[in-house]
Amino acid sequence: MPSAKALLAAAITFVALSFVDAVAQDNVIERPSQPAAEGPKIPSGLNRGFSIVRTPAKRVTATLTFAVDIPSVKADTWVFAMPVPPNLPGQTLVNASTTPASERITDKSVLKRIIRRSRIEVVDDSQTSSAQFRCDDEIQLFARSLQFDKRATSANPSVDSLSDKDRAIFLRATPEYDFQSEAFQKWKTKNRFRRIRTEGEVRFAQRVFQRLANTYQYSYVPSEDRTASLLCQSDATDCGGLSTLFATVMRSEGVPARILSGRWAISANPGETINDQPYYQYHVIAEFYAQDVGWIPLDTSSAIIHDRTQTKLQYFGQSDGDFITYHVDPGVEFDTDLHGDYRAAYFQIPLMWLTGEGNLDQFSHQESWTVKP
Repeated sequence: MPSAKALLAAAITFVALSFVDAVAQDNVIERPSQPAAEGPKIPSGLNRGFSIVRTPAKRVTATLTFAVDIPSVKADTWVFAMPVPPNLPGQTLVNASTTPASERITDKSVLKRIIRRSRIEVVDDSQTSSAQFRCDDEIQLFARSLQFDKRATSANPSVDSLSDKDRAIFLRATPEYDFQSEAFQKWKTKNRFRRIRTEGEVRFAQRVFQRLANTYQYSYVPSEDRTASLLCQSDATDCGGLSTLFATVMRSEGVPARILSGRWAISANPGETINDQPYYQYHVIAEFYAQDVGWIPLDTSSAIIHDRTQTKLQYFGQSDGDFITYHVDPGVEFDTDLHGDYRAAYFQIPLMWLTGEGNLDQFSHQESWTVKP
């Protein structure tokens, strides 16, 4: 499913290589940040009766290996990078390690995501044309289910409110969530994606989710630009695009939302492909925050592919605890150590850079993804 993209400096003695992520194109060209827009205020009490039930699902060790072989290169330094799985309502990180060992750095976005960066100095001929990087992550996963009790007379008092800082982060416009664009605003109006005054976050999100699930088709195109203002002009995209569209609508109406980029907590099947591209369980889902309820998960692409019910809500507010998140939201910005700063739109596959002599004409790689109890 992923494809490779080479980044070559003018001098042949410097080579930097990175990979397009599994669900969306990496954009190396910087796009200007957009100012945050204050969304409409939503009164409390409109989600009465809704609650999220969170239960332990399974504790797993996910092992990701990434090996490269480039006979046409003579390297002197390799650098690999991969995010540390964050602690979220759907998962708690128990332990994380890499081989070779790595240092932890903080990405340069407001989210301050933690990145593992491993530098390998070549000491013998066996390392000049090939290298391998491995991550072992032990994670406790949680199932979550949205429940509704029509007899409830008050809000759930046990739910912590979103902090002002987090609320601002998950309401802001970004290069991907460009809800201030004219194209997106016209699309919103056409689809009636304006929150009704008496509509709480949950009911509004259900309505948007159902509309997307009923009007979009699933289509994976590796080179697709998953910017909301472009996605809204199409009628087909993949899990990353659908999650981006949903989160952008939510933010534009004052509902904090985000996307979770990662992989299914299921070992990859040898030889499995999607659209003739190797598939290693890459996936993206979305979440939105509802007052007095908390973060609510949803999976629009699975609804399109698998849900044959009339309501199209089987994958709204439901998660079986079978998904591992590697980072929240697009745009992970960090220092590569060899090639300056880099912005990865999605970061589900290890990124790699190297210095040395030669070219990438004979580049090849092997990847594996195993998940065990």
